[in-house]
Amino acid sequence: MNAALRAIIAIAAALAIAWIGWGMFRSLLRRTPRNVPLPEPEATPSDVRITYRCEECGTELLLVRKGSEAPPRHCGEAMIRREEVEAG
Repeated sequence: MNAALRAIIAIAAALAIAWIGWGMFRSLLRRTPRNVPLPEPEATPSDVRITYRCEECGTELLLVRKGSEAPPRHCGEAMIRREEVEAG
């Protein structure tokens, strides 16, 4: 291959890489759409404590506000839900 063809290929490759990088950078700057409302966190009753326990390592998590129905994940597995009613 001659030098002119190598230069054209190099310039084309550089432009393609720059175009992809600029597109990725723009996607990071984009905010969430304004017309999509975020779900409101669901408050739990004050006498019920919702905790999650990881069966792999024993880590426990106290949930203050519930954001979604999906349980949190720890050690790559879904945590087990436990509800405790406080004695009052």
